[in-house]
Amino acid sequence: MQKHPLINSAFLLVSTGLLGTFGCQSTSTSPLSTSVAPSPSIVASPLPDTSSQPLRTDEIYQLAIKKAKSAQNISRSALSEDDWNLVTSRWQQAIDYLKALPPSSPYQAMAKKKLAEFEKERIAAQKRAEQAKLAMERNQSTGALITEPLQVNSAIARSPETGRVFQAKIKRRAGGTPVIDVMFNGKQTFEMIVDTGASGTVITQPMAEALGVQIIGKTKVNTASQVGVEVPLAYVESISVGGAVVKELVVAIGNNALDIGLLGHDFFSDYDVTVKQDVVEFRKR
Repeated sequence: MQKHPLINSAFLLVSTGLLGTFGCQSTSTSPLSTSVAPSPSIVASPLPDTSSQPLRTDEIYQLAIKKAKSAQNISRSALSEDDWNLVTSRWQQAIDYLKALPPSSPYQAMAKKKLAEFEKERIAAQKRAEQAKLAMERNQSTGALITEPLQVNSAIARSPETGRVFQAKIKRRAGGTPVIDVMFNGKQTFEMIVDTGASGTVITQPMAEALGVQIIGKTKVNTASQVGVEVPLAYVESISVGGAVVKELVVAIGNNALDIGLLGHDFFSDYDVTVKQDVVEFRKR
């Protein structure tokens, strides 16, 4: 019976303390306010005077690099116009961060080099987005097989042999379309159709099995008879035609109905393709 008054008294003390704290009227809370107040000022005041400015500069540069890496990662699996627009946006963000660096930043020298590189990548991604849009519109109107643009890091475009004309011998024609030999991963050769209407390269299931490729994702394509057909995506180390080499390419794997691969626009996007009587020429723009 004597416990209840004690509990009530304790409750009243706690309640009174809380009221004093929130009301800021009790004299008992004055020491708390004076003892706590110096703490924020002690922590906050040194930051602007010491590490704030260098840390901010470092953060800006690192954010630019992070956005650039994000753009690169997204571009490896970019498929549609929206995907490439996102890549373009990430490159632009990286550029904006670099431009935000103050003139006194120790990163300015590196930033100038990166700016040129990032701007080049942004323009390339924007071009991919435009190509994806045009390819989609063109193929939807014709009903042809389409694959949306797939990532390619072109060794052709960056090679010192820029300006050369690469030739591939036409072995035969399928429905009037040239069939040529295409080498994968520097060791296995397959016949493929040079399909200027396909924005992405498509390999057959037997080709995928022979190459031992690993599935990394899926995408949807349209055919003359079907819309939104889901097909797997795979990564190949390289594709070469007549001495022209493209490295690190993502390709689609067709269904059982596809009996020959399609060499798409992602391989020769930087080239003017000329089909002659006996050869196909790839001339650097």
